[in-house]
Parts: sequence; structure tokens; C-alpha cells
Amino acid sequence: MREEPDDELTPLRLLRRASIALLGVPPTDERMQELLKRATPEEQFAYVDDFIDEALEDPRFYEITFEHARKWFNIPLIPRTADAPEYGAKQQRVLTACQPGTANEGALRYFRDDVPADVACAAGAAKTTVEPWWAPGTTVTLVGSAANTTNTGQIKPNGSPVEIECNQRAEGTCGCGKNAVSCWHDPGTYPGWGAYLPANPDGQRRLLAEEPARLFAHIVWHDRPATDLILSDVSVGPTEVQAAHINQSLAGGALDVLDDESWWNPASFAGAAVDPLHEANDPKAWREYSISARNAFFLKERNYTFDPRKDPGQPSGFPSAGMLTSLGFLDTYPRERLRAARALETLACEQLLPPGGDIAFNPYETDPGREGPCQHCHARIDTAAVHFKRYAKTDHAFEGWGAQYYMPGVGKWQWDPVWRTGAWPYDREPFAQWNKWYLPGSLLTPATEEEANANPYALFLDFLPPEYTLLGQTSDGTVGPLGFAKLIVAAGSFDRCVVRRVHERVLGRDIDPATENGYLETLTASFVSNGRLVRPFIKSLTQSTSFRRGQ
Repeated sequence: MREEPDDELTPLRLLRRASIALLGVPPTDERMQELLKRATPEEQFAYVDDFIDEALEDPRFYEITFEHARKWFNIPLIPRTADAPEYGAKQQRVLTACQPGTANEGALRYFRDDVPADVACAAGAAKTTVEPWWAPGTTVTLVGSAANTTNTGQIKPNGSPVEIECNQRAEGTCGCGKNAVSCWHDPGTYPGWGAYLPANPDGQRRLLAEEPARLFAHIVWHDRPATDLILSDVSVGPTEVQAAHINQSLAGGALDVLDDESWWNPASFAGAAVDPLHEANDPKAWREYSISARNAFFLKERNYTFDPRKDPGQPSGFPSAGMLTSLGFLDTYPRERLRAARALETLACEQLLPPGGDIAFNPYETDPGREGPCQHCHARIDTAAVHFKRYAKTDHAFEGWGAQYYMPGVGKWQWDPVWRTGAWPYDREPFAQWNKWYLPGSLLTPATEEEANANPYALFLDFLPPEYTLLGQTSDGTVGPLGFAKLIVAAGSFDRCVVRRVHERVLGRDIDPATENGYLETLTASFVSNGRLVRPFIKSLTQSTSFRRGQ
């Protein structure tokens, strides 16, 4: 039998490799001197092993894990669909302070409002004092329409006033609501830009884009199973991120989320698990929270089913699914096929490439999932995209107000069946998208025309019927993104993908699933058998022959 060559890295080089892989920086001179003081190679290698254990508990390991996940997931900032600073997720009105010299100097008013600033800031304007969600333990004075504490207000959709119920939404002349939850204060020179600018580390746009990668880093740091990334009701976020979920819940009419102050009050959230860079009571900490507790339409139940073709009533929503129901993911990718394609590529390591060679496809007519060369990828994309249909953006925002995210058939998101004709006011997004692509009988919409006529919301069927499969797996009927997550986990694709991405981070190269299938399956089996814990898996990779040889 051929003996393996004795070509391990020297202890000094191994220390350097471990430090760069786990902490992102070379070892300090002091560390290298400490190693060289060890008398024998055995003692020096033992020093490296101790260093690896310490590095895995170093806050810099959390940071490098976050940076790795951010590059891996590659989720861009939520794009603007109108003029900057519009970008979407903030469903809140922007507040700015009344100017010096006015009767209500320093009080907060709507930055854009049908009540002129000089009226809102003048003596006699409506006024109320609240403890705001963005500054717990303090009070602010709201004036003008922002101070409206009734449940009625006016909007002017066509120039004429229309009475509406406010229900904690700061629309028209409705006020900011309890703890000013439907508003936010931007003290900057140009109100609205604070949430938009990528350079602002506390801006909601940047924070929402970071949430999936922060969740992965949190899972690794706190030794949770990697599947919590897509199967759990848990995510992480500072107060600013959680406010986005709260306002999506309010937009659908679910007001019970306001009874729980743990999303903004440090006295209530101080016990949550946080990142190693913040104290537990810091509103800016990436702290653990239950998604369903923030957004009533992202459900806690793990096996929720609803078939709009035959079940009466309306669905309660769809189950939360870790990063797949983070608003950074859902809002950044505005349509179901794009979400599905990115989720397949990122979380199942699927390659969506054009077909090669001379392949004869049936003619394309209406369904890219079954017709034409597009079916080469859409056979997978559309069976995945089914799970991402019940969430869509409409309209645009300016200075943080205007954009809405519809969850059709859920909560307040109900419309006259005439929407299927595309007649005004249903001639714009997302109705135009639904009417064009949600075709009964297509792979993306496995409902018949008769079923859609009986219930238009049958078009939003968001689970994979038993006659279809994804990656060889049959759905258990769970609706929404969680149904997709269950399928890629059952297929083993998620576990293999995590192993490949972590291997690439630690050893500097991907694993080729074609030529190194045995190696990949061995590592994946070990990863799964050890509870899918990433940190112990990383340690095992640092003890591997490949790592210690510099391969």
C-alpha cells in the first residue's frame, strides 16, 4: 500500500492559514512568537489546535462568517422603482421637526402632507405626545395630521376627499398611531434619505439586505442547525428591521402585533440572543426574534396547508421560513420566478444554464415551464416559483411612504373579481403581471380555468400539487416559501450546498459534484449526522489532511 507523503504545512504556516480562514487576518507577531517558543513540532501543532478553538469563539469569526454569507447570498439592496430615495420597504411616513421660531418648534410633523407646514407648526394645531418606537424611554410631540389620534382620516385619490379608517396606518390625514409605529423620524438635512443610502449602516435599506447573512452568522455563532436558515420561524434584526415586519402586518389589517413591545422596548427584548458585537439591550443589536410575532401573515405553524381550489374562506397567510421570508429577500426580488431562481442557485447550488447541443424542443406558445427551450430551466424554476407567488409590490414610495406589498387573498388584500380583466384600476402592477403570467393550467399556475373562475385566488395556489415534483421530491402541501424549503432539504440539495459553500470558504475551493461526488457525500453525511452545526464542521475541516497540507 502506498504511504501518504508527509507534507503537512509547518506549524507556522498552518497557524497563518487558520488565522486567515477563521478570522480574516494573519496571526499577530505575538502569536507567532508564542508558537515558536514551543520546543517540539508536536507542541507547536497543539498550539495551532488551541488557536483554532479560540478563533472559533472570537467575535471576528462572527464577522467573517457574516461577510462570507453576504458574498454567498449576494442579495443586493432593494432597488428603487421611481426617483431616489424611493426603494420600497419603508411603509411609514417620514417626520421632520418644525423650524425654529414657529409655535411648535422642535415638534414633529409629516414631511409631506396635505396640511402645510406652517399650519402644522402653528399655534392651535393638533398636538399629542408619545413614546416613539425609535427612541424608547423618551417622548416626542407630534403635530398636525401626525397627531391625529382618531381612527378616521381622509385621502384624496382623485382630488376629492374620501373618508377612511386609519387602523394604525399613517395614510392621508391619519396619525402615526401607537408609539408612532407608522412613522419614523429622519433628523437629516434631506428627510427620507437616511433609510435609503447604502453608506448608512443603520439605514433600513442596507439592514434589510444584510438580514439573511446576519441570520446565517447568528446560526453559526449560537450553534443552531443550518436548516434554521430556511425552516424556522426565527430571524435576527435590530429594531429598524423588525419595524418593517410590523408595518407589513399593519398594512394587512393585523393590529395585534402592537400589543407586543418586545420589538422596540429594551425592557422586553433584553433577553434575546444577540450577535457578539452588541449588548443585549441595544436597539441596534442583531437580536433573535420570532418572525410570526412581528408579521401576523407569516405564520408560526410549520405544516400549514391551504388549497384555494377547494378550501373555503381565505388563507391566514403562509408560514415563516427564515431568510426566505425576510423582507430583504422578498422585496429585492420583486417577482416569483426571480425569487425561485435565486433560491435554487443560492441554497440548492442548482445551475440554471442554457441547454447544450442540438436538442429538439416542442414549440413555445404560452408556458415556459413546458414549452420551448426555456423549459430546460423553467421546469425547475416554475415548480419552485409556485411557492413565492403570494407576495408582490405595487406603487412606489417617496420619502418612505406609498409602496405597498400585497399578499393576494390574505387579510385586507381582497379585490373585486374584475381585477382579472385588467380594467382600471387593475391595469398596473402587480395585476398586470398576474394577468399575463398566472395562466390557468400552466406549470406556474396548476389550477384550471373553471377553478379560477369560481375563485380568482386559485391562481395564487402556492404549494406543489402531488402530481408534480421539485428536485425529485413531492410536496407535503405546506404553502409558501417554507414548502419550497422543505423540498430542497428533503432532496439533500440544501445540505450539500451548505457543505460546498463552507468548504469553499475554509479551504479556498468549491467541491466539484461531478468528479468529487464521493468526497462531497462523505462530508455531507458527517455534517448532517452532527446536527448540521456549522462551527464544528468548520473545525473538522481545519483538521483535515487537505487543510493541513495547504490544498
